[in-house]
Parts: sequence; structure tokens; C-alpha cells
Amino acid sequence: MLYKCRYCGWGGPKSDFEIDHDPPLSRLSLATLLLPKLEWVCSGCNRQKGTMTASEYLFWRLINWHKANRGPIEGGE
Repeated sequence: MLYKCRYCGWGGPKSDFEIDHDPPLSRLSLATLLLPKLEWVCSGCNRQKGTMTASEYLFWRLINWHKANRGPIEGGE
């Protein structure tokens, strides 16, 4: 089964993907702790996203398209 990253559109095996928390774990509140949004995204986008929310990261990708990730981290860390 192939997975597809919601941010960069890269498709590949589950081993190249990580679970993305939205909002990030560092920004959880009581309300979002009870109903977190979890998705599979490629490891490169998940690491680049860091502590940004999904909407912040999508906006960052639009502005910084030349720096935006385009697939998983090499070596499948």
C-alpha cells in the first residue's frame, strides 16, 4: 500500500512516513489533547514542519517554495 503526503504530494511506502500531529504536541491545549488530528505525512515534511500548525506550514511552503521539502528524508531515519 502506498501513502501520499498531504503537503508535498510524494507517494511511497509507510516506512517513509511519520505521524503528524495538528496542532503540534508543543502547542496542545486541553481541548486539542482530547481530539488531536493525526495524519501520515512524509518524514521530510513532518521534520520541516516542526512546531508549525498545518495551515502555518502550508503558508510557509507557498512563500518559501524553493526551500520546501519534496519527499522523505534520505535513509529513512
